[in-house]
Amino acid sequence: MNAVAIGPLVFSGERFLAVIAVLVFIGVAEIAAWRRPAQAEALRRWSLIAVLGWVAAARAGFVAIQLDSFRAAPLDALKLWQGGFAPQVGLFGLGLALVAALLRHPRTLTPLLLAVTLAGTGVAVARAALPDETRGRLPAIHLAELSGRPFPLAETAGQPLVINLWASWCPPCRRELPMMMEVAAETKGAQILFANQREATQVIETYLAGQSLGTTGVLRDPEGALMEAFGLLGLPTTLFFDAEGRQRAAHTGEISRAQLRAGLDDLERTTP
Repeated sequence: MNAVAIGPLVFSGERFLAVIAVLVFIGVAEIAAWRRPAQAEALRRWSLIAVLGWVAAARAGFVAIQLDSFRAAPLDALKLWQGGFAPQVGLFGLGLALVAALLRHPRTLTPLLLAVTLAGTGVAVARAALPDETRGRLPAIHLAELSGRPFPLAETAGQPLVINLWASWCPPCRRELPMMMEVAAETKGAQILFANQREATQVIETYLAGQSLGTTGVLRDPEGALMEAFGLLGLPTTLFFDAEGRQRAAHTGEISRAQLRAGLDDLERTTP
């Protein structure tokens, strides 16, 4: 689904849905606490435990799935703001919290289950309302190499492709670019390109040289054609395409090594 802009803030679709789920869940639990003064403290405590249980289990599940990536950067496991969760595993943590609530404070179970149900309904409604950002195809547009030579995206046909949209003024772009270039150098089954948005060649080259980064895979998109083609709202954004040019996923915001690897693994599974 598309990123969502709220004022100056841009959220990826999945993060926006997570915010909705938490707000609805906590909101319903708070209303129940207001209507049940005798159980108010327990409801507030167990609603928080339930949220934390889901987050902890979902994150642990994702870390386990992408363990090789996290071995290379263990502290990335703590960077929850970058995303990377296994929702189904999170349900296990949520279930444990609800069972504990039932055993310790049985009267809190019904309002907590209602909160879970309404949170899930809210997410389903929001998901249906947001357009799907993964229904596009690789556009027939020309980018430019730093040498000035045109680079038709059609030249990448026949193999999985990842395009990272970035700019040198963008702090999260600057943080993720070295890691992404490192992964690109290690990746054999897919091509990773770095499409700079609306910056001059000299600006790009000066920045890359100053950071001791190479220029392999770096392209210019001087008119922001990719952002326009996909209706993107912010940088960085990373787009994943299969070998037939179909968009399989999109990540808005800073991407972690584990999420990039997960996206590449998904592309590999779609390749005949």
